[in-house]
Amino acid sequence: MSTPEGAPPLFQHLRAVQRAERASFHMPGHKGGSGAPALGLELFGAAIYEADLSEMGGFDYLHHPESALLESQARAAALLGAKRSWFLVNGATVGNLAAILATVGEGDALLVARGSHRSVYAGLALSGARPIYLPPVAHDTLDGLFGIDLDEMRRALADHDEIRAIHVTSPSYYGLAVDIEAVAKMARAAGIPLIVDEAHGTHFALHPRFPRPALSAGADLVVHSPHKTLGSLTQSSLLHHQGGLVDPGRVDGLLQMLQSSSPSALLLVSLDLALAEMASEGEQRWEATIELAEHVRESARAIEGLRIYGPELLELPGIAAYDPVKLVVDVHDLGRGAPDAAAWLAANRGIRPEFSDLRRMVFSLTTGDDVKRAELLVDSLAALAADSRGRALGGGLVSRWPREVPEMALTPRSGGLATSVAAEDVELGLALGRIAAEMVVPYPPGIPLLVPGEVISAGVLEAIGQLTEAGCRIVGMADPSTSTIRCLAATKR
Repeated sequence: MSTPEGAPPLFQHLRAVQRAERASFHMPGHKGGSGAPALGLELFGAAIYEADLSEMGGFDYLHHPESALLESQARAAALLGAKRSWFLVNGATVGNLAAILATVGEGDALLVARGSHRSVYAGLALSGARPIYLPPVAHDTLDGLFGIDLDEMRRALADHDEIRAIHVTSPSYYGLAVDIEAVAKMARAAGIPLIVDEAHGTHFALHPRFPRPALSAGADLVVHSPHKTLGSLTQSSLLHHQGGLVDPGRVDGLLQMLQSSSPSALLLVSLDLALAEMASEGEQRWEATIELAEHVRESARAIEGLRIYGPELLELPGIAAYDPVKLVVDVHDLGRGAPDAAAWLAANRGIRPEFSDLRRMVFSLTTGDDVKRAELLVDSLAALAADSRGRALGGGLVSRWPREVPEMALTPRSGGLATSVAAEDVELGLALGRIAAEMVVPYPPGIPLLVPGEVISAGVLEAIGQLTEAGCRIVGMADPSTSTIRCLAATKR
């Protein structure tokens, strides 16, 4: 059980804790693997149980770090450009929750992009703040909704002096980044903090060809998910702080309330290892990945029937940059929808995209990819095109998602709290004008089409029907068939 020279702090600390204990008479119950299930040992091996330490055995405690974890978080802040960073074991979700609760409360308003992850809406419900939404920008040529309108943001700030913070998501699943610097300037002029959900952009700080990172552009709180684009384990995430508008002590206290009191050493060490590797090799490895992605993009463009989007095609209003390691593939001209295309690739080629809407698939390349994987992707896309010859699918596929934000009859907190005592299931065809008592979230991207407390419009109902017919997964609805929707009882608009 040796410790490699130059290993990062948490790795060294874990090894030292393992060497110091002769026998465990405390949690976890698997006792370092001797009490682990036989199939668990077969699947994971003994090492994962041996490394699954707790603070009871001497591992530095997430909620009161005193040694290696403090150093590792400081190293993360230095690498990614923050004044202070926190390791998270409850995903980027808990980062969004803590950031929102640290900046707004009951009676305040949060200026928030409507195209936000569902965790942002949970933050609104928990805080009691009222959202003022920034709708996405409609783009007819690409048949979709992308980015935010900075002029709409300026007007909202001028019209609502009750706004106490701004929350935007950048980049999107498509790799599209908004102009965070411009947003940060507006936030500073208003004297309010800017929160950026940069879950899909942890790697931006690691190579100059990526979009500018939110921290360097002036954001006050930034959420990262290294497990999405770096090498840490799923659920391991980061929250960063800088500037003087948000009290870091308040953020720290909120994280202690929101996160598990039994944090996983596996997740914490995986963060330390991934960030340490990026600190020493990140720019070189991402340079190779960017070149590989460009090769894939050019090869895929030669496949008849595919539209391959790149920076030159996505100069959209409200969008400042494009992540070059995202491959966006439009299959509309193949005569099939993207969910069907994604299912075909999974069944026939054993590969899955990061995300698909109704006409586009998004493939994410990371430093874990190589030429062999890239060739597999290109060959699979060519096979998909060959399988699709002779099909004909007309019309737009994405634009039925209404750009107009539904009318908010109740705040997310009021609408959400009312659901447990005053809700009823209503047939979808009879729900027009009713007030929603549940969230409707096509997933991915995990962006709500409808939030509790909002009035159900014809556009929302049409979008639900379209998405269901296309085979999209919708979460949040109590009825998995989506034939009924939960509404507040005895309410109709």
